[in-house]
Amino acid sequence: MDKNKIIELRNVSAGYNGEVIIEDVNLEIFGNDFIGVIGPNGAGKTTLIKTILRLITPFKGEISYHFEANKSEAPIGYLPQVNTIDSRFPISVRDVVLSGLLNRKKLIKRFTSKEKQKADKLIRQMNIEKIASKPIGELSGGQMQRVFLCRAIISDPELLILDEPNTYVDNKFESELYEILKNLNQRMAIIVVSHDIGTISTYVKTIACVNRKVHYHKSNIISQEQLDSYNCPIQLITHGHIPHTVLESH
Repeated sequence: MDKNKIIELRNVSAGYNGEVIIEDVNLEIFGNDFIGVIGPNGAGKTTLIKTILRLITPFKGEISYHFEANKSEAPIGYLPQVNTIDSRFPISVRDVVLSGLLNRKKLIKRFTSKEKQKADKLIRQMNIEKIASKPIGELSGGQMQRVFLCRAIISDPELLILDEPNTYVDNKFESELYEILKNLNQRMAIIVVSHDIGTISTYVKTIACVNRKVHYHKSNIISQEQLDSYNCPIQLITHGHIPHTVLESH
């Protein structure tokens, strides 16, 4: 086993209620990976993520995890789509961030001063210290993304997974976000699901196209011909130096 390999999927098929959404997936994730996951709506991107997160059990195949022993309880940080988060839950920004440590604590234990200081440091780094005491129900989508990114990384995971992180964020934070991820990639692997190939290809190292099958492209440069050969119905459009993407069917 490569000591830097943290996850391996072998011939994995998964889905819901007996319906296969992703089929015969083979994928290796290493400690310094920065993978962009692309594909049309309904093609299995989120199913792939949930399978890796062990939120759903594969119908067949095997997933191997090779995390460090001292990170076995919280080795994966996860930033879900904002629209899946219940903003009505009465909890403050600071408590949301601290909740990212709960996997490592017994519920009856209180957070230590060191843990609270770590949370406050992350909150400052994300420029949300002014709203640290606010309930999450009062936040904008962009503020919510900042909060849950703090929550996802406070446990220093070996792998960070982000599902459509540029949805509901302002343009300023979108550019900041990818610079933050670039820095985080120095100490953790990252998987980011996105429709925006033009943005993520600037930062990711490799691309996985998901359309029931998973086609792994060992580069951040991908052509229309390659997308077509992967049966990934995404059309690349370029205006000047800024690439854009649209899906053939929404």
